Formats: sequence, structure tokens, C-alpha cells
Amino acid sequence: MDIFHASTRRFWEPEFEGSDLNLAGWAKKLTGKPSITLGSVGLDKEFKLDHFIGTENPDAGTTDINELCSRLNKGEFDLVALGRAIMGDHQWVNKVKAGDFASIKPFDKHAMDTLT
Repeated sequence: MDIFHASTRRFWEPEFEGSDLNLAGWAKKLTGKPSITLGSVGLDKEFKLDHFIGTENPDAGTTDINELCSRLNKGEFDLVALGRAIMGDHQWVNKVKAGDFASIKPFDKHAMDTLT
């Protein structure tokens, strides 16, 4: 095993009561191996299957990534994977790197149409 990819619904939620570490943080702490976190990065609400099918407000907005950056800088995990955030705006990484958070386009259900 070279690296653990710890996908959770929301990266900011602790894995166990009484600890601030998420699943990626625990994988790294227990094994000493690098870890990747994933889960609603950059999104302001959870997505479920019904968000894609006929709901009135299926889209997510963007959210502050300061907590993500802080936890990455503390070494809780080593890498961050993106899913819906990058589908919503293929320039997400470049915009974050440049500090251009205001121009990030949020994910919406129509981004799924580009995958076919």
C-alpha cells in the first residue's frame, strides 16, 4: 500500500467522536502512510441522488476552502481529490491557486450532461 484514498461524504466531519481527524487523517495517523481526502470539497451542501432527479433546487454553491487548506497545511492528509467541484468548473484548481474564489462556478446537475 502506497497511499490511502479516504472518500467520505463530507471531508470536514470527524470520523470518530472526540477527535477532529477525518477518515484520511486517521488512515495517515495509524499507518504512517500518505492519505488523500475527498468529500464535498468546495461545495456548500451535500448531494444525494434525488438532487439530480427533479428537485426544485438541485444545485450547490461554492463554499470557503480555508478549513480544507488549514487541515492540509497541518498535515492531517497529504492530497485532496476533487469530484463535483472540478466537474462544475474545470479551472477550479487554477482559480484556487490564484486566490480567485469569486469566479469559481458552482457544480450543478447539468455538469453531469458533459460526461456523456
